Amino acid sequence: MDPTIRSATREDCAQLTELMHASSAYRGDYAAILHGYAVTPAQVEADLVFVAEQDGRILGFYSLRGVPAAPELDLLFVRDEAQGRRLGARLLDHLRGQARALGIARIAIVAHPPAEAFYLRMGAERVGTRPPTGRVSWSRPLLSLPVG
Repeated sequence: MDPTIRSATREDCAQLTELMHASSAYRGDYAAILHGYAVTPAQVEADLVFVAEQDGRILGFYSLRGVPAAPELDLLFVRDEAQGRRLGARLLDHLRGQARALGIARIAIVAHPPAEAFYLRMGAERVGTRPPTGRVSWSRPLLSLPVG
């Protein structure tokens, strides 16, 4: 049975934060970017946040902020054990559908470097690089994802 994609609620915040912090993609040097970060009820209410859920357990989620003026993919996470089953692709397809319905043509992505190849496979285009800032000591790819 495939996971269901639904709007996130305030009650999901703890599980979304746990999923994010459990990600093996953010271990070692990359852990600094998540230090002290939590998904909040205010974020869930302000942004478009959707979860992929199966049997009451959230397996992945995304957050699109800046809608409609400057849409940017803020977060996209898939539980380690759920990776390799096209759940990330399903979430991006869902994101594109939501964006199309809002009349959005492109979505900006400041990518986690290990995730760049995934976004490129999904049709994103590299448009630049964001230099290190604050506790982020590495450069990040800037991508643009066409919605249409």
